[in-house]
Amino acid sequence: MPAPIGIVCATQSEIAPFLKAMDVVSTDKKAMVEMHRGTFGGCDVVATCCGICKTNAAMAVQSMIDSYGVSCVINAGTAGGIDPVLDVFDIAVGTSFAHHDVDAQMMLVDSYPFYPSGVFSADEKLLVAARSVAESFERPVHFGAMASGEQFVDDANRDGIVARHNPISVDMESSSMAQVCFANDVAFISVRGVTDTAAHDGFGTYELNRDQASQDACAFVERLIATYRA
Repeated sequence: MPAPIGIVCATQSEIAPFLKAMDVVSTDKKAMVEMHRGTFGGCDVVATCCGICKTNAAMAVQSMIDSYGVSCVINAGTAGGIDPVLDVFDIAVGTSFAHHDVDAQMMLVDSYPFYPSGVFSADEKLLVAARSVAESFERPVHFGAMASGEQFVDDANRDGIVARHNPISVDMESSSMAQVCFANDVAFISVRGVTDTAAHDGFGTYELNRDQASQDACAFVERLIATYRA
């Protein structure tokens, strides 16, 4: 039997459409978060809501890898669009991931355990499946770099992040998940529905759009899993 696929969302609104669509057969509590084992999109999955920010995300992914031996981790949820081509409710798929609030050279490359880079790449097989899904998906789908940091990005800090990383979107978790997966040699990708952009920024806009963006990300991931396992 193939190893389960891991699905990790940061918030309860992001995981809600997955739990609604899943056939959950068991739920365990690991490191304060619930791990739901079941089927989704015709595949065996483990899904969890890790909580916002990078430490919570990293803890949940490591626990999922150690406890369930997942074959890959798919981060699903919402993000703020940075590239002007993105609009609200578009889908952003990460091709690479970086921490926008970390001195990567000092903390990752030059320090033990000496990562080869401060940028972590999405798995190529998952990217191929995602590009196939994007061809017929109902929403526009954009591929590119994602940057994560423990802050809500607005006009005050957007320009610096763009200058350093040129991401298509920003969030608070994907880079830490990518780092944990790299360290464990586990495939990773992130799929995010866009809740806000430079033209629609503000936390209120995020709150208004998060449920629909989460549902769209869930629909994309369902097709991604089926394509990946086909």
